[in-house]
Amino acid sequence: MPSQTSPLFIHFETPPHADEIPTIMPSPFATPPHPLAKKAAKILQQHLDEKQRLPIDFSITGKMFGVLVVRNGQQQLGFLCAFSGMMNGVWEHAGFVPPLFDQEEQNSFLAQEKTAVATLQEELKALQNSANLQQLITQHETLLQQQAEALTLIKARHKAAKATRHLARIELEDRYDPFGASYQQEVKKLNLASQHDKREALQATQTWREKIHAVQKEIATIEHHIEKLKQLSQKKLRALHQRVYASYRLQNNLGERKIISDFFIDALPPAGAGDCAGAKLIHYAIAHQLQPLAMAEFWWGKSPKTTVRHHSYFYPACRGKCRPILPFMLRGLEIEAEPDYQQIIADDEPKTIFEDDSFLVINKPVGLLSNPGKHIKDSVFHRLLKRYPEHPELRLVHRLDMGTSGLLLVAKNLQINALLQRQFIQRTVEKRYEALLCKTLPEQPGQGTIDLPMRVDFYDKPRQMVCYDAGKPAQTHWEIIGYEGAFTRVNFYPHTGRTHQLRVHASHQDGLNAAIVGDSLYGLGAERMMLHAQQLCFNHPLTHQRMVFESPAPF
Repeated sequence: MPSQTSPLFIHFETPPHADEIPTIMPSPFATPPHPLAKKAAKILQQHLDEKQRLPIDFSITGKMFGVLVVRNGQQQLGFLCAFSGMMNGVWEHAGFVPPLFDQEEQNSFLAQEKTAVATLQEELKALQNSANLQQLITQHETLLQQQAEALTLIKARHKAAKATRHLARIELEDRYDPFGASYQQEVKKLNLASQHDKREALQATQTWREKIHAVQKEIATIEHHIEKLKQLSQKKLRALHQRVYASYRLQNNLGERKIISDFFIDALPPAGAGDCAGAKLIHYAIAHQLQPLAMAEFWWGKSPKTTVRHHSYFYPACRGKCRPILPFMLRGLEIEAEPDYQQIIADDEPKTIFEDDSFLVINKPVGLLSNPGKHIKDSVFHRLLKRYPEHPELRLVHRLDMGTSGLLLVAKNLQINALLQRQFIQRTVEKRYEALLCKTLPEQPGQGTIDLPMRVDFYDKPRQMVCYDAGKPAQTHWEIIGYEGAFTRVNFYPHTGRTHQLRVHASHQDGLNAAIVGDSLYGLGAERMMLHAQQLCFNHPLTHQRMVFESPAPF
């Protein structure tokens, strides 16, 4: 991809027409990207597909790339290219913008500080795995076992002796006058024997405690040293991170400058903050007096094992790492407002399918939140409260995503809500969803169960990710209904109710690897997401009669 002016400013082979150029830069958090940004991305993708000396095998690992359409000082249009993070352990490659930070500055302290931290961690590891500590731990465990055995034997012997003395006291009453000298002398001997046993037990307990305490003291001394090394290592590591992020200096068209740590007041920036393709592109453009016009980021290569990324799909800038910094970097530029995806929903929605004194079943339209959001008040809950003012305790028993339509169960009071919630917890509620998938699934096996644990992606909320370490169990049964051209229509039967469960299980490479049509988070956006809660079965909370409701999919 040669350039006439700069190895980083890439000209379009055919200059764009005036009507192809955006008058206002689209939000980097919007999808799909502007057509001109997509055009630039296709040029980069062609270059990546040709694999011209790039040190990465995309069939083994994927990478997020980005392009930024810019206008230079001569009013020429072109674009810049970037990749997120490092590529094959290297920050810079020909044709791609460099990272935000000054590599020479980082290199001046990074190697030395990393060595100091590594030395501490090696010392810590050596101490934790030392033969002395392991011997002391083994000795401590042995002493505890020996103590238990020894004291158990003493206790058993003393118990037998006590029983013998008890019999002896009974015999004394038969043989001697209770007020006589002989009787008192024999009782005294028995009492002395009892006191001796008590002293022996106390002495044995104390002796074992001293032995164990001596070993515990040695272990505690080493553990205290370990804890000090841990704290020192963490302190040095935190100081190193702070120093690293202090080298990430952001600027904007207004001449304002900040370091990246200024945007993460409560904690250190998350790993990779400032290293995303979008941040690199905007930083380079501002620093070189290039006017940003439109941006696009896309995934190229094999999907990662945790998050859902599809080859050549476009994605908005991430919210965890980029959302705090990009608005500052773009200040001074005319930018479209970040999309809120709120739709105009008719006032008579949602429609009621069934109602009695305990609950109602409604048909939620696509585009309407179940509960009020952070910035959007309009929702099923908000509308039903206005519709049923005589039921102030009204509650949604479960939820559907904004982009999902279909059956939703609503309790009219807290007692009914608790009874219905219990059925969800006990998994006696049956739900069936109908979806249209973006690929043709093989006819065999035609059905199956997906078991992929999930949790929220903390750096890119509200996206969810597969996580075998900290994810919650999530299971979905599926079956093919039929085929519609290149699409597959399926039924989903969720056994659990995790956020975005069906969407992730459909799109993840270890699930069906076929995103739901219209799913802009995990696939490609469209007029609507083709996911509908089609059937809902549960027991009436008062009569216990089995209730079955159905709503045909509107797509």
